[in-house]
Amino acid sequence: MYFFFLILLVFISNPSLAFDYEIETHAKRKIIKSYPISENKRYISFILEGTWTDNLGNYGLIEQSSTLILQNEKVIRLDGYGKTIYQNNEETYYKGYRAQQEKDSGVGETIIINASEKMKELIGLKCKYAVKFFSDIAYALAKCKISEEQKMKLISLSR
Repeated sequence: MYFFFLILLVFISNPSLAFDYEIETHAKRKIIKSYPISENKRYISFILEGTWTDNLGNYGLIEQSSTLILQNEKVIRLDGYGKTIYQNNEETYYKGYRAQQEKDSGVGETIIINASEKMKELIGLKCKYAVKFFSDIAYALAKCKISEEQKMKLISLSR
């Protein structure tokens, strides 16, 4: 009996059994303010507005407001907050950040910090992302490990 529970515990807690959730985003960047804050540093605030799709059939809109500090044209710090709107008007709110990378490309992490009532299961979800900019258009791919319950919730949105 003990052996059965041990095998069950390993099966349940194995992170390789999590689903690889992927989100692809395309968004237009608009610079709001830009100030030189020293000889080689610059403060920039900007917004992103665009669209996204995921590998579970969902799609929607994205809005984000970010600030960044550049030193010699390299990102020292980038922080942003955004909203993901699903095709059924459900919403998630997230924080994103990255540090010490190229101005027009990099990798970072997002975390869902709030959500509409039907999306509460996603609060706390962390995703790694990669982004590349071309002519003020962001091309981003995010990947997350999600539980079976989170996967079922997201699949139910696309029906």
